[in-house]
Amino acid sequence: MGEFDYDSLGICYWNGSMEPFVVGIIGSGPGVKALLDIVFVEDFREFLPDILLAAASHVARESDRALFDEINVPVYDRFEAMLDRHPEINLVVEMTGSPGLLETLRQRVGESISILDHREVAFFCGLHDMTLVKKHCMDSLAHQRSLLQSILDGIREDILLLDRAGNVVDLNRIVWERAGAQRKDLLGKPCWEAARLRDGSSFCSLMDPTCPYHRTLETGRPEEALVTRVSRDGLLQYYRLYAYPIFGVRGEMSHVMVMHRDITKRTLQERHQTQRDKLAIVGEMSTYLAHEIRNPLFVIGGFANTLLKSPDLTEANRGKVEIMLEESGRLEHMLTSMLNFVRASEARIGEVDMEAVCRDAAELMTIGYGGLGYAIEVRPSGALLPVLGDEDTLKQCVVNILKNGIEAMPGGGSVSMGLALNGDCVEVRVTDTGVGMDAVDLERVFNPFYSTKQGSSGLGLAMVRKKIDEFGGRVEIASKLGQGTTVSLFLPAATGEESAGCVTPSPSS
Repeated sequence: MGEFDYDSLGICYWNGSMEPFVVGIIGSGPGVKALLDIVFVEDFREFLPDILLAAASHVARESDRALFDEINVPVYDRFEAMLDRHPEINLVVEMTGSPGLLETLRQRVGESISILDHREVAFFCGLHDMTLVKKHCMDSLAHQRSLLQSILDGIREDILLLDRAGNVVDLNRIVWERAGAQRKDLLGKPCWEAARLRDGSSFCSLMDPTCPYHRTLETGRPEEALVTRVSRDGLLQYYRLYAYPIFGVRGEMSHVMVMHRDITKRTLQERHQTQRDKLAIVGEMSTYLAHEIRNPLFVIGGFANTLLKSPDLTEANRGKVEIMLEESGRLEHMLTSMLNFVRASEARIGEVDMEAVCRDAAELMTIGYGGLGYAIEVRPSGALLPVLGDEDTLKQCVVNILKNGIEAMPGGGSVSMGLALNGDCVEVRVTDTGVGMDAVDLERVFNPFYSTKQGSSGLGLAMVRKKIDEFGGRVEIASKLGQGTTVSLFLPAATGEESAGCVTPSPSS
């Protein structure tokens, strides 16, 4: 809507160019305090032109005389003396209510001075009261606005108020603090310039067509969506996005409030628990199927071996039998891997020197890959505590991770293993410089039988996570395409005291 055209209504208003009113007051009473407020209090200035109080006369009330004395306004017994001593007066306010005095005053001043009698002063009193009410309402509104802003700023979710073009109208503190800007600098900007991940990196580069903001614009109803993002450090993060329509007084949708809720920690815990439940079912099925498959597989392998020893077997058929034996062996190996995966660990948990485990694993992998352009380095940081676990199992977990890292660098490269004490946990960070993974692979990387490598069973990282879980630890992975991958093992330190363990993800994960 455009600006209201007061001129079209013939309304007279001042623009500050007119001369100020110089006032002389005649009389006293309840209206004096209101008049003094109008003259001297800033809240009334927006309603009236500039007003200066020059003098007063016929002030009968001692309390009113005290008010005039306090503000150094001279008081005269007769209005004639007041007008003679103050020729600058151009407006006289008559408050006595005396018809005779008013008539004498009009004859005295003629047309040169404007007069307001006691009846017209009532309008000033009404203006005074309305201004006080307005000030009270504005103070209350400011208080409510400040309270609402404090509430919004205290909410840890990102909240943005957008117009119908997707530009920021308002936002809470956490948004502009993450963006590293002042609130005023983000107002009017497209929402993607304001929204950030926890680490301050951009939430999106342009207006995402899958954002519920668009659906709310179309439907006029609240909408929501689950999205994934990869942080600057390559960590997979989950966000629940909400969009709520804001309607104007006429019922039209004027704005959309968008909220980003970081549900990474909760989602990872839920998915981890869901995966555990699924694995329990898969374990029971795998044990049964492995038993049922192994019996005929054993028979097939036995007959194939017998055929292979037959002197009547032609070379062509011998090759076919060898393929049968090879595939039978591959199937047997897969069954063994499945059973090892689903069975609970029988390892005895004790105190393990994780630095020694990493150095042994690095030495083992260097023997096989050192001459092929791969370098493996162990980098402990500070004093470490022993961890709770089984040495052989932990070594196998580290070897599996190192093998994954090497396979992600087909042309050679380096793998580093950093060790550090992280609260009540010992953290082992295995970082490669390989091809990395995208958000889809990051989301599925711990799923059993999922692999990005041809010919792999997909049990490597799933097995690592299962074993580390059994020791009361956790596994985290961070990766970006073309920038390598970091797998972090968090293992409970053997402190001799009861601790919260390492199961709960860290705030930065």
